Order: sequence, then C-alpha cells, then structure tokens
Amino acid sequence: MSGSFSISVLSVSFWSVLSIAMIIMGALFLDNCKVEPKVAVYLIVSGAFNILAFTILPLKRFAEIPIYVIEGVIGFFQFCWFIAGSVWVFTTYRENTGVCNDALLKFAFWILIFQYIAVVIVAVVCLCMCCCGCMALCSFGDSPTTDQNTEEQVTSTPNTA
Repeated sequence: MSGSFSISVLSVSFWSVLSIAMIIMGALFLDNCKVEPKVAVYLIVSGAFNILAFTILPLKRFAEIPIYVIEGVIGFFQFCWFIAGSVWVFTTYRENTGVCNDALLKFAFWILIFQYIAVVIVAVVCLCMCCCGCMALCSFGDSPTTDQNTEEQVTSTPNTA
C-alpha cells in the first residue's frame, strides 16, 4: 500500500467520522437553539454534503468528466454553505446568552475553526508546491542555455599556442 493512498484513506475516514458527528449533533439539537436555528441545520447539511462528496469519489473510474462537474457543484455549494455557517455560528457564539444549547454551539464553533485551519494548511501546501514547481522550471530552463553558451565560448576562443 503506497503512502499517498494511506493518507487519502485516513483523511477520508477522518472527515467521514467528523461528518457523521456533525449530522448527529445537528439532529440531536435541532430545536435547541432559538436564537439561530440555522446552526443545527448548518451541521446537518454540511455533514451530509461531505459524505455525498466522499461517496462519489469511487465513481470517477466509470464517468470521470460528469463526476468532476458534480464535484465542482458540490464544492461550490459547500464553500457558500461554509460562509453562511460561519456567519450563523460566529454571530450566535459571540452573542450567546444561554438561549442556544452550549454543546451544539461549541461543537459547531470548533468544527468551523478546524475547517479554517485545514483550508489554511491546504493553501500553504499548494502555494509551496507552486513555488517549488516554478523554481524547478526556472532552474531547468536556465541550465541548457547556460551550458550551451559556455560551450560556444570555449569553442570560439582563439587558440594562442
């Protein structure tokens, strides 16, 4: 089993368990946040769409292009839902006067914080990979011309002996 496959399986497993926990917490406390009932709905929908995204991954073998389109639509929806959930959870968390269930609110709050951290880590890794790729292309692009120029200088130098 290769290392990248193991990491992928662990990552999907971790996010799947977290998504199931989001659905369970949202369902358990669906009516326990009178200030902002959308907090529980956010958890349920976000968890369900995460699981949906993971379940279509194996279908890429059979219909690659349509699955990429579906993944794009799901990803765009999740991004918009993430922003909406951030607004609902962070405003309610800041203004919580005990009307909203504390366990629900803290769970949603820390899920969002964890997701923000994951987004930053992925962005930094992608940026580093792009920078390394650009540096590699630049260094490989300069090498042949530098060697070629050196050879031309050596062959065109008059022999004084």
